[in-house]
Amino acid sequence: MVDIIKSDNSLELAKEIEVTVYINGLPSHLMCSPNNLEELAIGFVVSEGLIDRDLVDEIEIHRKGNEIFVDVDANSFTLELRSSGCVGVFKKGEVLPPVEAKEKFSLDELKKALEYIDVEEYRKTRGYHSSAIVGKKGLIVRAIDVGRHNAVDKAIGMALRKNIDTSKVFLLISGRISRGIAAKAVRSGIPLVVSKASILDSAIDVCKKTGLSAVSFASDLIVKGDAIDLG
Repeated sequence: MVDIIKSDNSLELAKEIEVTVYINGLPSHLMCSPNNLEELAIGFVVSEGLIDRDLVDEIEIHRKGNEIFVDVDANSFTLELRSSGCVGVFKKGEVLPPVEAKEKFSLDELKKALEYIDVEEYRKTRGYHSSAIVGKKGLIVRAIDVGRHNAVDKAIGMALRKNIDTSKVFLLISGRISRGIAAKAVRSGIPLVVSKASILDSAIDVCKKTGLSAVSFASDLIVKGDAIDLG
């Protein structure tokens, strides 16, 4: 017998379910929030380099309950679980491609955009990460999830389904910028990652090798590439 005791100040509970994603028949089990699951799968196969972002329309995807079936024309790959609990594709000797920025953003624009990840779901639960794709005209898409990698994949998948030119936008996240997050942006053709949280040295290494720009407001650090306009 387990009793759940709530006070008047208790937060709402964030929602988490187990989802199985079958990529070319190979199952991977994810713990994630039960929203935008097809977009999560699309964002994942692109951001992990299984398929080029320009070939999204060729992805065959359908959902059956908590199972997502994705068929892609991909090279051989292996799926493993990272220590963070996030599924990742590991390719031996992978060289990330350079990114191209077709738009520039000022620091003022980036600071103003932070409001897009100040979401009600987080305030009510303190349990969600948020991720957004932002362009010159403002917010394009936004996603939430209990996992920061999942939130990024959902936002990327949502943007790709809208046929957004990823070279003209930036990725805005509530969590830290790690190597994995930086690599997801690069593979998706996004030239700039912005976070209210910290940035890791491994992510800066990705920036140096690919031309990715990054801004961490918590670290008070800018990695300036072609997507950033400092005036």
